[in-house]
Amino acid sequence: MPLKSRLKPKYVLSKKIKVGVLFGGSSSERKISRRSGRAVMRALQATGFCTLALDPARPAKMRRDLKKIDLAFIALHGRGGEDGTIQRFLDRKRIPYVGSNARASLLAFDKVRAKKRLLKHRIPTPSYLFIRRAGDWHKLSGFPEPFFIKPNREGSSIGAFPVENFTKSVEKIRRALRRYKVLLAEEKIEGREFTVGVLKNRALPVIELVPKRTFYDYRAKYTKGMTEYRVPAPILPQFAARLKRLALSVHRVLGLRDFSRVDFMTDKKGRPFVLEANTIPGFTALSLLPKAARAGGISFENLCYQLIEAAWKRRNQGRKLVLHGQEKKA
Repeated sequence: MPLKSRLKPKYVLSKKIKVGVLFGGSSSERKISRRSGRAVMRALQATGFCTLALDPARPAKMRRDLKKIDLAFIALHGRGGEDGTIQRFLDRKRIPYVGSNARASLLAFDKVRAKKRLLKHRIPTPSYLFIRRAGDWHKLSGFPEPFFIKPNREGSSIGAFPVENFTKSVEKIRRALRRYKVLLAEEKIEGREFTVGVLKNRALPVIELVPKRTFYDYRAKYTKGMTEYRVPAPILPQFAARLKRLALSVHRVLGLRDFSRVDFMTDKKGRPFVLEANTIPGFTALSLLPKAARAGGISFENLCYQLIEAAWKRRNQGRKLVLHGQEKKA
């Protein structure tokens, strides 16, 4: 929907809204978060918002600047941003923010807890094992190969790697366990890879990912030319509708709000399996949610605007949002 057609609210602002964009942080995804945050700031400024950069890696300055903002747009990836930490902090400060609340964020970020919730609701996801100590090795020795090892609480495929032969990979798994404390061993699904974005309880066009590497890892995700993105995915309408229904179900059962991105693998029989839900997907030039939105007729600026509008309405009893200078157009 065009931006102008959305600006017909009952509630008019007398000043510009100041949005604090949280990005950077101290997680392993700091570099990507900075790229996302800068892109969001440019989009919001172009739409008519005042913006202020907030970096949790500079806590004293961030606390001072939080007093100057009306609401927050979280563009923090990984630990500290997607695990409910910053959401709990903003809740204590009574600052409204874009995206899922603290409880839902932690649930989605914790791969094992998320899988248990999905399976409870009969949503297909690859089989898995939970590893948190060396004594769990006996479980892995009987786990069907090949499989993936993933940190239980990390994003962007950081720390994840495939295991073709358990005996030859024991030392690598041991190092990963020392570093990440808790690991997930997950069945490797051989087939096609898809992702579906969700925006305000509506599924966006399906994207197919065709990485040039055998594994869609951090490098494949964030290096230009390393992955082919087919938007919309070249699949039958019935299958696209099925993936969209599954994405909406995941969004709902995990208690997510405003937006998310759900990743899938299909096996050789074409059956889809949910890999994970991303509560704060990337907002870079290569990121998938903006690509899906654009394929659905939503510009990057409009995408960011709609997310700010959702947070604003949640704080202001559903009253619509009008930007300063737009009153006569409303």
